[in-house]
Amino acid sequence: MDFKRFILVLVCCVSMPVFGQLYEFSKAERLPGLVNSSAEESNPVLSHDGKSLYFVRTFDTKNSGGIYDQDIWFSSLIHGTWIAPKPLTPLNNKLHNAVISTHLSQEDSLTRMYVLSSYAQQDVRKGISIAERNKGDTSWILKGKLPIPSLDISGKYVGYFLSKDESVLIVSYEGSDSEGEEDLYFSIKTGDEWSDLETMGSTVNSPGYEISPFLSPGKDTLFFSSSGFKGLGDADIFYSVRKSKWNAWSKPVNLGPGINTSNFEAYFSLNGNKALWSSNREGKDLDLWTAWAIPPPKLLYTVSVKDVSTFQGNDGSINVKVTSGVPPFKFQWSNGQSAGDLSNLRKGEYKLTITDSIGQKVQETLQINEPVAKVESVIRFPNIQYKFGSWDFISDSTVNSLDSLKAIAKLLEDYPKMVIELISHTDSRGEVPRNQVLSENRAKACYKYLVTELHIDPRRIVPVGKGESIPSQWFDPMQKTSVVLTEEFIQQQKDNPMLFEDLHQLNRRTEGRILRLDFDPMTAPSAPKEYLEFQAIPK
Repeated sequence: MDFKRFILVLVCCVSMPVFGQLYEFSKAERLPGLVNSSAEESNPVLSHDGKSLYFVRTFDTKNSGGIYDQDIWFSSLIHGTWIAPKPLTPLNNKLHNAVISTHLSQEDSLTRMYVLSSYAQQDVRKGISIAERNKGDTSWILKGKLPIPSLDISGKYVGYFLSKDESVLIVSYEGSDSEGEEDLYFSIKTGDEWSDLETMGSTVNSPGYEISPFLSPGKDTLFFSSSGFKGLGDADIFYSVRKSKWNAWSKPVNLGPGINTSNFEAYFSLNGNKALWSSNREGKDLDLWTAWAIPPPKLLYTVSVKDVSTFQGNDGSINVKVTSGVPPFKFQWSNGQSAGDLSNLRKGEYKLTITDSIGQKVQETLQINEPVAKVESVIRFPNIQYKFGSWDFISDSTVNSLDSLKAIAKLLEDYPKMVIELISHTDSRGEVPRNQVLSENRAKACYKYLVTELHIDPRRIVPVGKGESIPSQWFDPMQKTSVVLTEEFIQQQKDNPMLFEDLHQLNRRTEGRILRLDFDPMTAPSAPKEYLEFQAIPK
């Protein structure tokens, strides 16, 4: 028997995705009470309070159009039991009728029902009609059609879903661009306008048919019935998680044997954790079935952050532990890493996205801090070298002094309130007055490049030359101790020409010293003009 032979419709409640062992269900049972009959029941739609059940009954002689007609019936929950249902007479005629969804107004004074619009001749352009009932009334009044200009559907089968907030419409029908038979399409409401129908994409649409869509209130999880994906029977119920756009979905997952059988299942919905659907698992016409659903574990995690221990250090770390969710888990960091833990981190902001196997996603921005730099702290800058007896920078395959200056600029950009003293040193070869002026000019050369080329505020840099007065230190691997690189010590290394020159180069260095951490561009005085003036080298 073709169980999609009549118009197909569904509605909204609550949801979360899962499959088999991930989404557990109690044992399925035919809906207790007097709803099911020897006829066929499908399309269950619960009212907002769960006390009224609307459904479609077929093969009942009481239907408006006779035994093969499809009418809306309803039942009430009295003392925990669904009583004998009745036809919803005002909304039934001799054509196919079904409830799509019910919605309660914010004032709780009006209930709005969306119903299949077949209130004209058979097989006309099918749409959605609106019926309303005021609080306390017992009858429904038709108020016209849902105004969707692009909703121009003809053909044998069509199904609708309207989101809980009445902003998203999903349609199941065989369009001109369908992958197979009925496909899923969507329309989005913006203001008072509805967008044209668009396909939900080839991930959820198959060469078979996709019918009876149902979307979670969060509009992120879609349930539907399909004959085109691997399943247990004629048609199974699947779920898919929306990635971002409405035509981007995760691979459909079968809800498993707790819900599906070797026969036909469709019209799945959740109201809280109560699942309702239609099935002919007993070999008869469709009946309404129910089970209690246990949602998958929510994606939860803990995180610990270790800050950098020293100013400009890189020993920060972030450790992430996922405590709940559906494995495996994917980690994506803003620095491109994909591990759960990060180490060797510098000060900065690190954004994390965790995704589990069913599409649950969490995001967080974490901050690695470092100790506040101490005033008077000396900073050893990256290697800046100069041509012999000159303040011209060396930038070649051995050293790129300009890159080193850019690193200094980056430091000042990262710490906008920092004011530094830029200190240049020379080795001890040459006369003391000459080395003093040479070091001052080299400090000014760094200052000039930072100010004129890298656009650092000149008031944040003080260039200073120290000549040969402050030798550097070097760790002697033979003595296993640090030594001051006086000219006397360096001269003792003449037998090793390479080391001899390297030690002189260590003395030819540029350092920084933090002067202040309270720079205010509104009140800071102008920088002295002589910082840009170079002196002649004494002969």
